[in-house]
Amino acid sequence: MTEPSLARTQPDPVLEPFDGRAPSAADTRADAMARFEGDEVFYDRIVPLFRQAASEQAAALRRASDDADATALQHWAHTLKGSLLTVGASAAAAHAEEIERAAMAHRLEGIAPRVRRLVAETALIVAHLTPGAG
Repeated sequence: MTEPSLARTQPDPVLEPFDGRAPSAADTRADAMARFEGDEVFYDRIVPLFRQAASEQAAALRRASDDADATALQHWAHTLKGSLLTVGASAAAAHAEEIERAAMAHRLEGIAPRVRRLVAETALIVAHLTPGAG
């Protein structure tokens, strides 16, 4: 009997999802449909706009983090938070708000891994939301 490897004792904050599990395509779509009150036409109109905007906002947030620009971090975290809330991604939006508040207070120590995690989760949400997938 071999002992389990202890090589990875701490979770990787970039790869681990916020709530302990990766969002599934079905859950992500269900969250969006709940937010849109089941309106498939509205879903099909909003999702392409969300996909483009959230991808651009996440990239801008990552650049702001790389530059340690608190003002830009605050702006892009706030903007991405709004986009995420639009599609019912409340857990990711809550993390965007945490980043926004930290940037507002100029508390940038340790923010880069949190931004990378939010960017990764946003990419998953974007990938899961496809128009006409109902």
